[in-house]
Amino acid sequence: MQRLLKPLCCAALLGGAYSAQASDIRQFSLKTTENLGRELYEQTQRAATLSEPQRRAKRAAMAALPHLEKQGYRFIVLNDPERKGYLVYALATTRDPRDVVIGLHYRVSVSADGTVERIDPLAWSAGVISGNGSDLPRGTHRAGFYSTCMVSTRPTETFVYLTLLHNQPCAVATSDGTIWFIEKGKITKDGKASSAR
Repeated sequence: MQRLLKPLCCAALLGGAYSAQASDIRQFSLKTTENLGRELYEQTQRAATLSEPQRRAKRAAMAALPHLEKQGYRFIVLNDPERKGYLVYALATTRDPRDVVIGLHYRVSVSADGTVERIDPLAWSAGVISGNGSDLPRGTHRAGFYSTCMVSTRPTETFVYLTLLHNQPCAVATSDGTIWFIEKGKITKDGKASSAR
């Protein structure tokens, strides 16, 4: 799969992705990123019962994102892995659950008392890969997907979540030119594209 996705990802990078700089979002270790992605996936697969502090964190995050059309988002609350408080994710959705929605997702860090500490956009633009296969040649099917991630020098946890949700691997080119592969919840690093030198 890596051999299949690597040329596509390199082509996306050469198309001008290097002109963008990564923003200053909270970055986690790769292991924490993998764990958060798995937790996001698990939470979307079952009806979660939120505690009152979690409900308060969710309300605070929703109020901090007034520009979002709330019906187009799913809000997931996780414990913050680094401090007391919560991470509230606003995950963009479409009507077709087969669509791979790469952006615009948000992560809101909320303190234990319900104060919004920061909002991290996990993509700079909207991106949807059609799940109905209408963009593919007849008789073929999608074996994986690729994307760029210009908000960070590592893939965000939403990519781990998406690979688990759609049971497909992906290649992600980050803002520093590194290409990463994500499959079955694991992130591996391939190296830097030649034009990133």
